[in-house]
Amino acid sequence: MILATYIGRRFLVSLGTILIALLTLVFLVDYVELLRRFSDAEAFTSLLGLKLALMRAPALLEDILPFLFLFSATICFLNLSRKLELVVARGAGVSVWGFLRAPFFLALVIGLASTFLFNPLATELKERSDRIEASLSDGIAASSSDAIWFRQEGLDGPSIIRAANYDSSAKELRGVTAFLFNPDGSFQAKLVSLSASYRPGRWIFAKTRYISGEGASDRFDRYILPTSLTPDQVNLTLLRPDRLSVWTLRRFIDTAAQTGLNTARFTLAFHSLLARPLFLMAMVTVAATVSLRLSRYGGVGKLALTGIIIGFLLYVATEIVSDMGSNGILDPILAAWSPAVLAMLFGATALLYQEDG
Repeated sequence: MILATYIGRRFLVSLGTILIALLTLVFLVDYVELLRRFSDAEAFTSLLGLKLALMRAPALLEDILPFLFLFSATICFLNLSRKLELVVARGAGVSVWGFLRAPFFLALVIGLASTFLFNPLATELKERSDRIEASLSDGIAASSSDAIWFRQEGLDGPSIIRAANYDSSAKELRGVTAFLFNPDGSFQAKLVSLSASYRPGRWIFAKTRYISGEGASDRFDRYILPTSLTPDQVNLTLLRPDRLSVWTLRRFIDTAAQTGLNTARFTLAFHSLLARPLFLMAMVTVAATVSLRLSRYGGVGKLALTGIIIGFLLYVATEIVSDMGSNGILDPILAAWSPAVLAMLFGATALLYQEDG
């Protein structure tokens, strides 16, 4: 018990140090990006940019949480090995699983708190920051990576719509550009509007600039674009899973499934959140495989580099499997849990091999 408490305290110190370092780096990069994007917005100030960066920080922290545990556990175990503390523990008969007990417990507790308490808070703050960003330039200043693209059918022909932001509560697109086509596929016109509100069977564009295929331009205070999208299809098309909390995702999936719509992306996001505690425990296990051999073989730099490479490979593998799950190539539940399970099995197998010599 005393050893577990000591190791747990050392692990928390490493976790806090890496957390401050990574969060500071991510915060500064995000703050500079906000300054660049909204420097021309009249209502934007450096103080508002600081507020937005702080509101976005929790969501960014969720993205780097697995790496935070990987690096923290690696540094903690390397320090314990370098000071021969783990050698003494092993000499006293404590197995590798004995001194991993405290980090496992902390990973489980922090993972559960992150999924069920921190995730709803991060999602809410990110939603508020998105609304503020959209209001700064009527949504037009959103980065291309955050832009929404979708195709729809209508009575007058198909159309392709780009929006900078979607407000799910008001069912409103902001910073909208729509490309209209005739039924035969030829280009008809382009619409540019500050916002477009969804109503069953139609999009209502406000203060719209209409540019025809011949180049003629006109302006409308209100322009109606027919759509075949139902309210449920609008939500599934425009909502991003990372904008919904773990509690909202479950209800959303149940409601959408009753309509027969494909909910693979949202099922994947929901189970990825549920698998987070196991994934954090797997990161601790993987860190142990590359840091517990120091007292025997030496080479801090080589071991640290190995941990970074493994972390990068895990990230790439997780992204590939997630893409396959969201596109229906793999079962989304399998795609969500398999990275955590496989990483845990890999780490446990490597540790058993090292423990047996």
